[in-house]
Amino acid sequence: MGINITKSDVRWSYISLFLFNGINVLLLPFILAYLSSSEIGLWYTFTAVAGLVILLDFGFMTTLSRNVTYVWAGADDIVSSEFKKNIKQDLGPNYTLFVKLFKTTKLIYLLIGMLIFGILLSIGTYYIYSVSKNDISMTTVMVSWLIYASAVFLNMRYAYWNAILKGIGAIKENQQLLIITKLVQLIFSILFLILGYGIIGVSVAYFISIIINRILVNKYFYSYQNNKTAIKPLLIQKIDKKEYLILLRKLLPNTYKQGLISISNYINLRSTTVVSSAFLGLNVTASLGFVLQVFTLITVVANTFFNTFLPQFSSNRVNSQYNNLKSIFKKALLINYIITILGFAGFILTINIFLDLINSDVELLPMPVIIVIMIYMFLYNNQSIFTAFNATKNVLPHYKSFFISSLLVLGLQLFLLYYFDATLWSLLLPILLVQLLYNNWYWPYLTIKELRSYKSSDK
Repeated sequence: MGINITKSDVRWSYISLFLFNGINVLLLPFILAYLSSSEIGLWYTFTAVAGLVILLDFGFMTTLSRNVTYVWAGADDIVSSEFKKNIKQDLGPNYTLFVKLFKTTKLIYLLIGMLIFGILLSIGTYYIYSVSKNDISMTTVMVSWLIYASAVFLNMRYAYWNAILKGIGAIKENQQLLIITKLVQLIFSILFLILGYGIIGVSVAYFISIIINRILVNKYFYSYQNNKTAIKPLLIQKIDKKEYLILLRKLLPNTYKQGLISISNYINLRSTTVVSSAFLGLNVTASLGFVLQVFTLITVVANTFFNTFLPQFSSNRVNSQYNNLKSIFKKALLINYIITILGFAGFILTINIFLDLINSDVELLPMPVIIVIMIYMFLYNNQSIFTAFNATKNVLPHYKSFFISSLLVLGLQLFLLYYFDATLWSLLLPILLVQLLYNNWYWPYLTIKELRSYKSSDK
């Protein structure tokens, strides 16, 4: 029984996206209005530092979701690379193997969560202090940071639940959960901002939303299909320690590759905020973080259709359904391009009106800088879509070039910032130019070549 994404799943993905990111848009004016430019820069630094530490997940979440999909499609084993095709069609989920994978995952995320929390409290706290000591009250900084760090720990400790929901094809349920989580964060954030709690209030609101998410996700999982009756009895059974190690050895090869890809994505898309706060100050970081947040929102909207079908792409491969695989991918790509181009154009036409309307303290970046950010984000997002599609084969040939190029980007950025005038161009041009040399064009070309090689009929 392969995973089949329905119109309802797609509809809920767009509803979730609209509300989830619409809530971000609704929250943004309150943050811009009630927080100072320094506090806004600090908030973006919070999220960037937490994002850096979360890389200690090292790609396991993506690897987990993909392997859950294979098991749910009826695979009788997990392999280190590629996957085993189903000889028989319409197989049901392999519940026994799923439970083994589930228990192994719980143990791994407990260890990851503890490690992340330790780093946030030590290195993270020192960095936050060093970039904000001259701009904001240390009491405000430390209290808000400790609350935010605790929320990040809880989020990572139970992060496997959302990966599992996506992996088994419970797209609608996962999107409903995200909507509720974000609504809670929005309501409490606005309330605390109006009451004058500032960045501390925003951190508390995020903490509350994570608790609500983790309470509800368990309920959503066991109410999906017949999971309560099929899986709960199996959870009682003990698993030999050797089986944990066997599963871990099978997951690790692609996990470390996915981890290097995650590090690369962070350097190219998010590390600029961390580096900016260190070299250019919180006010410039606020402007850069605002633009990056809006453009990230646009690409998230553009990627929604594609991401919704990722579990089905993996299932199609297991069951050799190549016609369906190609047609849906082409449709997803077209939708992505249309939304991205329209979104970027809309930003240029309306952003000044928006900032004037809310009387924000944040200054807009110069237009040439904004255009360069648009170009590199479009090209980087495009290569990421093609490589993510390729990864549904459970192979990650792009990990080396992604990682090497990201190190080149970071090295060039630091070199330019140290030895030349510290400007935004020192941050942005290395990303654009290094990726243009190889990744921007090679991986789309390779994937298109592969798609053309598939047979014209499904099995």
